[in-house]
Amino acid sequence: MHRQKKTCIAMMLCAAVLSQSFVLDTYGTSAADSSVSKSAAAASMFTLDKLGSVTLKQSVSVKLTDMNISVQPDGNILTYTLRYSNNSGSRVDLIDYFSKVSTPSGAIVKGKVVTSDAGKRTLPANSSQSVTYYVNIGRSAQVNGMKVSIFGWDFSSATYEKKLGGFRIPAQYSSVVPVGKSKKMKMKMNNISVTAKADTVERYTINGKIYIKLGMKLSNGGTKVLSDPGYKAYLISAGGSVFELLPESSSTDYNLQPQESRVIYYWAEIPSAIKTNGMTLQLAQEDEALKINLPVQSFKLPAAATDTAVAKGKSAKLRMKQQPVTVKAERMQRMKHNGKVYLRIGVNFANGGKKVLSDPGYKVQLKSSGGSVFDLVPEDETGASFKIQPGQKRTIYYLAEVPSKLKTDNMTMQFMQEDEALKMTLPVKTFKLPSVTADVPAADYAVKKISVNHLMIETQLKHAAVFAENDTGKWSLQFRVKNLGEKSLKLPAYELSILTDEGYSIPVNAKALANVTLKPLEEKLIDLSADVPLHMKQTQLQLQLTEPAVEGKISFPTAHYKIPYAQEGKSHLGSENIIENDHGTFGVKLSSYQRMPWGDGDQIAARISIRNTKALTVQLPELKAQVKADMRDLSSTAQIVIPNDQTTLAPNETIELYVLANVPYSYNFNQLRIELQESSGEDVTRFLSLNTRAVNNVVNQVAAGDSYMIHTPGKKAEVRERMSTVYQDSSSNLIYTELEMASQETRQSKQAQLVAYYKTPDNEYFEAEVKQSSVKTSPKGKNLVTVWSKLPLNVNTSQLVLYVGEGVAGGKLTDLEEESTAVIGSINTVGLALSPRAIQPATNLGNVELFPYKLSITRGEARLSEGKDMLNTAIHYNLMRNGDYETGEYEHKLIMEIIDPTGQSTEKTLTLGTDLSIGSNKSYSITVNNNFRKNVSGGGVRINLYDEFQGRRMLIGSQSYPIIYEENQANKSDSD
Repeated sequence: MHRQKKTCIAMMLCAAVLSQSFVLDTYGTSAADSSVSKSAAAASMFTLDKLGSVTLKQSVSVKLTDMNISVQPDGNILTYTLRYSNNSGSRVDLIDYFSKVSTPSGAIVKGKVVTSDAGKRTLPANSSQSVTYYVNIGRSAQVNGMKVSIFGWDFSSATYEKKLGGFRIPAQYSSVVPVGKSKKMKMKMNNISVTAKADTVERYTINGKIYIKLGMKLSNGGTKVLSDPGYKAYLISAGGSVFELLPESSSTDYNLQPQESRVIYYWAEIPSAIKTNGMTLQLAQEDEALKINLPVQSFKLPAAATDTAVAKGKSAKLRMKQQPVTVKAERMQRMKHNGKVYLRIGVNFANGGKKVLSDPGYKVQLKSSGGSVFDLVPEDETGASFKIQPGQKRTIYYLAEVPSKLKTDNMTMQFMQEDEALKMTLPVKTFKLPSVTADVPAADYAVKKISVNHLMIETQLKHAAVFAENDTGKWSLQFRVKNLGEKSLKLPAYELSILTDEGYSIPVNAKALANVTLKPLEEKLIDLSADVPLHMKQTQLQLQLTEPAVEGKISFPTAHYKIPYAQEGKSHLGSENIIENDHGTFGVKLSSYQRMPWGDGDQIAARISIRNTKALTVQLPELKAQVKADMRDLSSTAQIVIPNDQTTLAPNETIELYVLANVPYSYNFNQLRIELQESSGEDVTRFLSLNTRAVNNVVNQVAAGDSYMIHTPGKKAEVRERMSTVYQDSSSNLIYTELEMASQETRQSKQAQLVAYYKTPDNEYFEAEVKQSSVKTSPKGKNLVTVWSKLPLNVNTSQLVLYVGEGVAGGKLTDLEEESTAVIGSINTVGLALSPRAIQPATNLGNVELFPYKLSITRGEARLSEGKDMLNTAIHYNLMRNGDYETGEYEHKLIMEIIDPTGQSTEKTLTLGTDLSIGSNKSYSITVNNNFRKNVSGGGVRINLYDEFQGRRMLIGSQSYPIIYEENQANKSDSD
């Protein structure tokens, strides 16, 4: 053997016996005891304590407590320990006594004190102490049959000595610990109790030579740290051959903590012909002064086990860093990278110890059935990161580049370790490898567990759908990740791609995976998207997950997932679909779709219902909308309206929101796509998406004379047409409508701000002006809303439909009090059929209506004084206002026209409620100047009343009143 001799710091019996004198307890039992012979069992029951004691003199005695043999070339060394007890009141000189050993062959040898006990010359009163002696017994190798005789000096005898007694070792006694048994020893020097056991014996062939590897298990049962006692270890064959055992590097200079156990490993090279049955381990300690090895303890060894490779699929228990670890070769994969072929071996380590297992520093080799050897290197750096907690399992992957034509049947993997002390590469364990497995992608929507920084996560391609756009398949994928560990975990910035059946790799937009941190047991849904040309097979795609590239490291795909082919589902009006995202699971329904005019274009309004299907309340994120009509992106004009500002959803509660977007009125499309997104910084996540071909304008049509309901919470109302009419002039008509809006709320509330268009039978739309009250309306209270628009003269006003919706801006319904808020859209539009009617002028002014006002002129007259040019006209009236209605700014004007007897017309603009005050028995007068003295002396005046709106007049009533001519009495007297 080409090895340096090393001091056998082997811990071997280390703990068992640090001093020369120790007390042997009964052998411990072991599960491996089945092979122990009956004689060995009998020997294990006999202890030297049963031999009794020898009296040296009154109150002074001695006992034999230990005996061992060390096989050595110059004669075997027998050590025995005598324990002296002085129960007298005076000191005893040990020089007065000595002992001799008689061998079964008849040799008698006087015992000598070992160097460590040479200073024990006296025995104080009332004390005890042990002294160890040694003798060379030649070729004798058994302690049974030995006899230790005790002598004292007697100068009266011829030999000057006197035999005081002795100890004969019976045939059933053996100093060798039987196979499978442990030995407890209490070391008096530092009072440490240690249990020792010959644990394992294995036979290895290394580079054509035969080696025995022996494991000795030590357990420190004391309360102090046990350090390496520096024992030498020897392997003795059944035929008596002796081989020095050398400790591994890890088995020297150790410290064993109280209650700690560890296995000390020794190696010895032996001839190939040596039988390994019946071998013995002997521990010895060198006495430097005497230049001999003193025996400490011997252990009978079991037959050596051969280094049999662990079967495929099976695990083996190893000791790594003094920790019990279960190891299993789980899988072998054949991988390609940049034209080279690699074998990837997954090895699972399960730490069964009580401490963190760090990297054992093994060298790993791959061996083919043809004898080729390849070095396996860890796929990841395992130095600092190789930390396996107690009870934890971890799979470590090893890589080896191999020839492309290498046969992978019956391959093995061997763990080895460089040992500096032995100057050897020592085998640790060999595993038969499983057959090469293909990297099979996860089945449709199946869960796949992967390791990230040695923590396990669960992954799943949860949803996949595609739609065609031009020559491209637009794929949307939903990827689920869940942290199965007990610590927070930041995911690597995975690179994702779609692998096609044609061999192409298409990048996937995986920005959402860039900064994902998962708390323990937290899961997230990640939205992914990719474009795959339609000429490639859309039904044969795989999603590939790869960790980000690192310089100098080969990066293999982490996982593959089948992408089930599914065309994107269409959302039908009124049909609920279930979607899932990070916030929960929701029932989503496209409740309505409308396309209405807006400005010089159109505006689409999609009403979306979102129902919380889970048992927990959900906080809705702030959302924005992406809208696409066929190929045209409308997102820049898109807005989301939540009428009631709702931000949470209780279990099974539903929220309705509206998505609005502007589109050129001439643009026709067949498909509408809406995606609601939430954003955090630059990160954008899809909340839900809808795809529909239900783009036919659906507007609730209300028959003339009927009412419709506004259902928006907080603004519920019943709306009906009160009247419609036309104000005419020579260039255009003005269609005018009054709507009655009755509140259906049970509290005071602000009414919805209405937005309106007039629609002709020819699908022409005319934007309308709307005026309404901004004050709160009481329950059952009414509002009068005025609506009007100018129309060309050629428009038939008898078949108009008023399209009325609720105005929105800034993501909510507009507030009538906020003048600065410009309406930028409308929702919930209905078509209200109108019944325009011409206003027939009243033939008298006793009942004239300018709603909500009613004017009744009860009496009218004009007075003209003789010789005067002034005609003074007075009316007596009642003016009432209907108080049931709240109105906006009243923009109607009452025009009073007086036509005098000369045919001249005089007009007066009157403001109701001001010029004409509200009340009964009121009067109003107007004076007209003309050349009446020459032309008028009687007759009457005619009063015409006009409703003027937006500069247009409509005659609403006319009546004539008499002129009272008053003669000048002075002139009459003169004539008389």
